[in-house]
Amino acid sequence: MKRIPLLYRKILWIPLGVAALLIVWDRLLSSEKIRPYTETGAEYYFYNMKDKVLSTMKKETDSKTDDQKVLTFFGTSHMGEFSLEEFKKESPGLIVYNLSGPSAPYSFHNFTLEKLLKKEIPLDYAILEYYPDSGTDFANRYPLRYSYDFPFFLRYWDIFSTNEWDSFLKARVFRTSVFPPRFKEAFSRIKNPGEVQQLVFIRDILINESDKFKGGIPNGLLANTPEDKLGSESERIFNESYKNFKSSKVQEYFLRNFLKTARENHIKVVLWTPLLYSTFSEKVRSAAFFQEWISLRNKLIQEYPETLVLDMEEYRSRMKCQKFIDPHHLSGGCYAEPTRFLVEFLQEKGNLPKTR
Repeated sequence: MKRIPLLYRKILWIPLGVAALLIVWDRLLSSEKIRPYTETGAEYYFYNMKDKVLSTMKKETDSKTDDQKVLTFFGTSHMGEFSLEEFKKESPGLIVYNLSGPSAPYSFHNFTLEKLLKKEIPLDYAILEYYPDSGTDFANRYPLRYSYDFPFFLRYWDIFSTNEWDSFLKARVFRTSVFPPRFKEAFSRIKNPGEVQQLVFIRDILINESDKFKGGIPNGLLANTPEDKLGSESERIFNESYKNFKSSKVQEYFLRNFLKTARENHIKVVLWTPLLYSTFSEKVRSAAFFQEWISLRNKLIQEYPETLVLDMEEYRSRMKCQKFIDPHHLSGGCYAEPTRFLVEFLQEKGNLPKTR
């Protein structure tokens, strides 16, 4: 048996040993047992749960009747609160799922739509959130780390930017780039084990709620942040998020691609824009970038005239419940009304059968 000369040079074992140690250390620090001590957000779990939702969709829709329709939400946290109970009351024959994710961009919605179609899951209505935040490069930060796979990235290799390729590959090779080791938090939680138990408890609630509500995380509480705080927060968020707003050509591509894929598969798309706190909404809608966003929507409707538009700002005067958690988010307890408005809209313009 021939000897491999290089492997008999002891000095070469040093870098190999260091590399092996780094890999072990990387996997240890990002392991499921360590993460409760270092995590500071729940975004990973929201994205990770979508495969489970797709499996549920496949199982349930395989046995659906011909007169039942399937509706799925593709959006951000603006869409997490839609009421399944209200859907059952207003349209009993409608089967509803939620594939939204925190700050999710249009590339992520393409990714989940393609996975859905690959599983041969029937879909009649895709409610796609149409809001500028989803059309930025920044919106892609979570899916790059938590969600995409190699086949998807290779399929669109020439669309994603060099920075996005770098983030995606880094997350696949170094798991600590996905779950960074935060030693300050870890030491604090080692001293206070109750913090870890609380985080695990919250994580388990999120997973159970997602299972129960088919991807949505509804919160029925009527949180009502005081007007003065909502006003100051509106100013702060606008200045921090929108003063130098820049849309992404990558995400615009995937927005168009979503509509193209939907057309090819006979899926009715509704471009849905959320209701924001009034002061915040006025600031956003008067900004130049939002006017450009509306112009883009008009162009998309010309290209895809079968696409419907539901802008919740047009329903503000009809909304009796306008309590807000923050300038971006309507309180979960108010979502019975947007749910009813959506059903009425689909019955009027989307050929959803009326059952009442």
